[in-house]
Amino acid sequence: MRHSFARVAAALLLVVAAPAGAATCAFPNAARVLHEEGDPHAKGSRLLQVWEVRDHRVWWSTADPAGYGDFRARVRRHAGETDPLRLLQQVPSKNNQVVAENAKAWIRPANCLEKLLQQAQDRRIDTFRDPTEFAAFVLRSPDGKTLRIYSYTVNQDGIGRVKPLADPVTADRRAGWTVLGGLHNHNFHPGQPLLNAPLAPSGPDAQFNLNFAREVGMAEAWITNGLHTVRIPAAAFHLFDQSGP
Repeated sequence: MRHSFARVAAALLLVVAAPAGAATCAFPNAARVLHEEGDPHAKGSRLLQVWEVRDHRVWWSTADPAGYGDFRARVRRHAGETDPLRLLQQVPSKNNQVVAENAKAWIRPANCLEKLLQQAQDRRIDTFRDPTEFAAFVLRSPDGKTLRIYSYTVNQDGIGRVKPLADPVTADRRAGWTVLGGLHNHNFHPGQPLLNAPLAPSGPDAQFNLNFAREVGMAEAWITNGLHTVRIPAAAFHLFDQSGP
């Protein structure tokens, strides 16, 4: 990424607003684009963007964004099994097993923020046409009043190097922001049990989570399939296999 930290900081002078209403799951302002390459709807296109909003209970609620019923309808048509525990049990890997054993404590319905980010990616490329991933971080300001939400995608079924995303997060941490969680999505892949929306980290995910938590104090790692999300506490990061696919 070509932006210096100074330019990124300047780009973050956004209008900070509260949600329109207590039950409205919608960003009150457009994202600030920090880096973009290619056609938004084509594979390989890159987008790094950030929102800055007042912290509010709606972000942590299970409220749906407008239009999310379309995603739910496509899940019903295409996905088949959606129970998160059964999806984990399709492939008895160590990481799936760790999450399955802690499913009651860690797995919950996706919240508003997670659904907004999933929806943004799904609108770039349809989840059931060409599954693609995004990665995101949610930070809270030193005064506890503001959230900063970074999101990054390369429009592929995987992110690869996350340095363009991690660099501004690391800079914010040095400025006193708290890294609440790192989020990415595992999409539904009907007929491919290994890839079919497992709410568990891959080996590279697990390695990144452990290392980044040590670096910036990330409190949790979140994985969503758009319906459910696992929220893994940093204290459990060492339990996961970092050598698998």
